[in-house]
Amino acid sequence: MTIKPIHSKEWISVKKADSKLAHSLFDFRKTNDLFKQILFALNNDNPNEQITALRFIRDDSFKDLELEILTPVLINIAVNKNTDNSIFARECLVSSAFNHDHIIREKLTSMFDDLLESTDQYIYKRLAELLFFLNYKDLRKRLMEKCKDSKDKNIVNIYTEFTEKYDF
Repeated sequence: MTIKPIHSKEWISVKKADSKLAHSLFDFRKTNDLFKQILFALNNDNPNEQITALRFIRDDSFKDLELEILTPVLINIAVNKNTDNSIFARECLVSSAFNHDHIIREKLTSMFDDLLESTDQYIYKRLAELLFFLNYKDLRKRLMEKCKDSKDKNIVNIYTEFTEKYDF
């Protein structure tokens, strides 16, 4: 004798919504302007639209040319933007680096000096986290030197934290 599973109305409702979402995502991935829509959502100041676009990027693969366009936007979100979205953007960069490390490294290197011009401790901290996950030792070293030599004690604390905690 088999026992039939008993599910609440809420569970059944969630399963139906999940199925509809999966079908919508599948259909959206087949559209001709998917990349434009994702880029538009990333550049939008609405964090909810950004997070939806970041999920697409995290879950899909992109051509080199598309990734070259997306990477600077992802770096800006990972380093300069809303903390929740910065974590997703960092995740997208790290997962993309497995197959496209040269693109991520090239774009980050070209943006690096501008990022170091900042006086915002949170940018330094998010940049240190990103460099830790990407394992770009040369850029990490430059960042840690900048933090160590800073006149801002909060930025010096980033140097202390990362060298003690992560053996930078």
